[in-house]
This record gives sequence, C-alpha cells and structure tokens, in this order.
Amino acid sequence: MRYLKYMTSVVVALLAFALVSAQETAGIRFFKGTFAEAQAEAQRQGKPLFVDFYATWCVPCKKMEKTIFTQPEVGAFFNAKFVNLQLDAEAPANVEIAKKYKIEAFPTLGIIAADGKAIQINVGFMKADELLEMAKTAVGEIKGFEELYKEYRAQPSDLKIQQELLTIAPRFLTTQDGMDAEKWVVRVRKLYKEYLAKKMADGSLINKKDYLIISNLGGDDADEVARVVEYINANLDAWVAAVGEPAAYYVIEKNDERMLELVKKGDESYKTYLEKIRTDYKKAYDVIKFKKVTPYQKSVDYYGALYAIYKSKDVPRYIQLMSSYLDGLGEDANAADYGIAAQSLYNAAGNKLTAADHKQAIAWLQKAIPSERTLMNKINFLVMVGDSYRELKDYKQAREYYNQAYGESLQMGEAEQAQQMIQASVVYKLSTLELLEK
Repeated sequence: MRYLKYMTSVVVALLAFALVSAQETAGIRFFKGTFAEAQAEAQRQGKPLFVDFYATWCVPCKKMEKTIFTQPEVGAFFNAKFVNLQLDAEAPANVEIAKKYKIEAFPTLGIIAADGKAIQINVGFMKADELLEMAKTAVGEIKGFEELYKEYRAQPSDLKIQQELLTIAPRFLTTQDGMDAEKWVVRVRKLYKEYLAKKMADGSLINKKDYLIISNLGGDDADEVARVVEYINANLDAWVAAVGEPAAYYVIEKNDERMLELVKKGDESYKTYLEKIRTDYKKAYDVIKFKKVTPYQKSVDYYGALYAIYKSKDVPRYIQLMSSYLDGLGEDANAADYGIAAQSLYNAAGNKLTAADHKQAIAWLQKAIPSERTLMNKINFLVMVGDSYRELKDYKQAREYYNQAYGESLQMGEAEQAQQMIQASVVYKLSTLELLEK
C-alpha cells in the first residue's frame, strides 16, 4: 500500500509537471539570443522573424505577453511560421536595431524577412485575431496590401477591394521608407478621398469597417474632416445603431479640436462651432452626462477662458472663466481638468503671471496631484507647483515639491532613460534654489 501510494504521488507529480510544460509551450516559443543570432536562425530555417519590440516599463507589452502570446492558436501559428524573438528596444545592445525599424512606441510588433527587410510593422496592443491576421498576411495566407492594390488597379470601381485595401493601409504604410513611403501615402490619400465620396453618395458608408477606416485615415485635411463630421451628424441615429456611441464622440472630438485650434490662434470664429453644441450637434453632445452642467455651458466657460488668455493674455478673465468651468463640473472634475487649467495658464501667460496667478495655479494643481494616477503627469504637476513657489520666493515649499517629484521618479526604475532625464532636471532646479537663497 505504501508503494502504491508513493507511485500515485509520482504519477500526480508527473501529470502536474506535464500540465505546466504544456501550458508553457502552448503559446509562442521565443528564441533565446540576440537579434543577429535570431536572424541567422531564420535564414537557416527559411522563415521570417516575428519580433516583439518591447520596453520593460510598458504595461500593454506585459499584457500581450501574458494574455495573447500564450494562446494556443497564436502559438501554433507563430511557432510553425516564424522564428520568434522578444527584444528590449531600450537596451543599449538593441538601440540601433530599434532605430533601423523606427521603433518609437510600445508595443511594436514586427515581421521581418530573414534578410532584414520589414514586411509588417504594427504599433500598439493587438488582440489575438488581429495579430493572426497580420501574420497570415505577411506569409501570404491572406492577401497583402500590394497584391490588393494590383486588384484595385484592375477593378477600380470595386468598393469591396477598396475597403479591404484601406483597412490594412495603416499597417502597410508603417513598413515603408523614404520615397516609397511618400508614394504610397499619396496613393492612399487619393484612394481614401475617392472612396469616401462614392460611399457617401450611395449611402453605404455607415458600417463598422468604414468607421474604422475613417478613424485610422481621416484627419489630415480639415475640409475633408468637416465633411465627414457633417455626414455622420446628419445620419447620427444610423451611425450609432451601426457602431455605437463612438460615432457621436467622433463628432464631439472633431468639433472640440476645431474650437481648440481656433482659440489658440485667437480666432473668435470658434464661437460658430461653440453654438453647434446646442444646435446642429446637440444630439451628439447629449451622450455626455454631467451632474451639474450642460456640455454647452461647460464649453462656453472652457473655450472662453482659453480664448481670453491666448487672444489678449487676459489672465484675470481666464481665471474667472476657468474657475467657473471647474465649479460647474463639480464632482465630474478630475485631475486632468485641474492640471490642464494650470498648464494652460503657464503655457499662454508664462512670465506675465502675478503672485496671485501663481497661487491660483498652485491651488488647482494641489487638487490634481492626490488623484492623478499617471506617474509622469503627477511628477509634472509637482514640478509645476515647485516652479510657482520658486517664483513666489517661497524656496522652502519649492524644495519640498521638487523633492516630492524626485521621490516619485524613483518609481520609474524600469524606464531608465526617462527617469534619468527627469531626475537631472529636478536636481538642476534644486541647485538653482541654493543660488537664489544666497
């Protein structure tokens, strides 16, 4: 019986080990070695490379590693078709490789031919189906951009081909360099404009795929954006039925962007777009729910405040309207609202601020700091408070806030470059206080 019990324990242990091993190998198996070694292995196997360019501080990178790369379907395809490599793009040994492939944000997922040429580059978190689509396109199991473009040239009136082409265009464009990039951008922009015009005319634009195309490719041409906004707004019920509230938020976002652009130029015509909030675009703005204030009144105060300070540097008027804006938001006001209020004051008025103005900025920032969850923003707010106290010649308080900012930066251990820059800046500010106090 003892022997049987021992054997049972061994079997259980072996089964548990097998289960763990299966879980570990179910997802993507990553090559252990350098980029050059992985490239050599890809050449030996006659496969392309899949490279997960990550940064140690990147939360979406870690999420993909835990939730996407571990999926059996993903692992089965990538292990069969690619040599897979994870590369810390900020590590000294990999900086030049990251520059070569223009890695500027994380995660960036690249499929690279064994000779080093980029086949597909995608920036940002990808779901499993999106990642598999990217990979299958790269190995030819799904039609790629250039193949679809040839089909489009052969059948220029086929809107389905154009839709597929424009859907994958953003990913394709990230792989292009120099003159090739310019050529393809011009072609995509031309196709996008023609596609929009045709589908607006026949009423077939209102669907999820076309909304994603608009979201990804729209924005460069102000007149074109305005036409899309008017089209979505005129058919808002149908758009909301097709894609949900994001359609309404598209109208809001673009109208707000237009107002912000105009007020920063000191252009009073922003009021035309302000009026649309309670007239033409009211149904869109109605998706925003505040407890104490309407979207229109909120915008009257907010954009009125910015106009006052950018147009004529009228700081008292700015503070009056911005205070009204924040009071109106009440419980809905968050750290970003108070932080932006102070940041806009510094940006637009700069060295024209009085002692009272600095005290107002400090009061706003002190409301923002406790609830700010983004570490970089919190550090920025602390430094701004320190700067204002320095201008008020309250060097003790300035030092306290600079030291708090430095302390917060210690939590950025995984983002070494950013941490070093911030700490160097704070140390410099602290050293200037010593000179000022003498």
